[in-house]
Amino acid sequence: MTPTTPAQRLADHIRNSGPMPFSSFMGAALYDPETGYYAAEASRTGRAGDFFTSVSVGPVFGELMAEQFCRVWELTGKPPEFTIIESGANDGRFARDVLDWTRTRREDFYEVLQYQIDEILTSAVVRQRATLADHGDKIIHDAAFPAACGCYFANEVLDAVPFRRVRFSQGKWHELLVGLTDSGDFCWMESAPEDRALKRRLDWLGTGFPEGYTTEISPAAASHVRYAASRLERGVLFFADYGYDAATYYDVHRATGTLRCYHRHQAHENPFAEVGETDITAHVDFSLAATAAVGAGCAVAGFMDQGCFLMGAAEEGLRKMEGDVTPSAALWHRQFRTLT
Repeated sequence: MTPTTPAQRLADHIRNSGPMPFSSFMGAALYDPETGYYAAEASRTGRAGDFFTSVSVGPVFGELMAEQFCRVWELTGKPPEFTIIESGANDGRFARDVLDWTRTRREDFYEVLQYQIDEILTSAVVRQRATLADHGDKIIHDAAFPAACGCYFANEVLDAVPFRRVRFSQGKWHELLVGLTDSGDFCWMESAPEDRALKRRLDWLGTGFPEGYTTEISPAAASHVRYAASRLERGVLFFADYGYDAATYYDVHRATGTLRCYHRHQAHENPFAEVGETDITAHVDFSLAATAAVGAGCAVAGFMDQGCFLMGAAEEGLRKMEGDVTPSAALWHRQFRTLT
């Protein structure tokens, strides 16, 4: 009988091939094109989903970012072609908010704009095209070539890039693989690290950790940053996510890591529960991401929390709205307060 759920498929794979890295387990649980969490037709964000994002709050986040993209276009000399590349566009609402604002407020920018979406799931492409039907001639999917000038944007993408889990025990690091108990349940199994990028990061971390210290390492997130840099010949990369610098991330007191799972707005730490129906994330090691960006030829322009960034982005708009008591202004302010 052919397995029909991601849990059954993963369990069969482990039975046939042995324990797997958690990154492989997570990749299948989230991104399998048939049964993965993000392949589902139902929305995973907002009140009816499993978690909120800045986009699900309303259009204000997209509008503020649209103004930032426009400023990059101006700072780069207003080139005749400008490309926004979005990774992980979900149902396309952020792209729609950006393009609606641009068409209404900066028609000159809208005229030169192309919007590329990097998407690995066919089901998501279908939803995005439906959401963005009004801007159809501006949207490009599956464009592998680099853009001459533009912005690369990823909102809560790096936290969902499949990562590896490790544990410090008996004076050395072990990778935590996913195996099966005698009764067929998923379980953690310690193994000597073999992945070269993982071993380099563990060598950098050293051995000054307490017994049982458990955390995450995401070589794939660094690879994603390098890939993002390759998509632009000139421009700016924007990564909006939650995480820490390395010193904070790997503090000895954060002994169980940052792995979190979300299902129907309930957070927990068991990635083996309701596989395919549960989001799996971990905080981003921004030091690793920055190092990858610099190694790819970028310069780190800023690293700040979202509230500070959006306050700066909205400064001029807030001044213009002083004294505005209309319902639309009140709604804008409510969304902005939620974001900051």
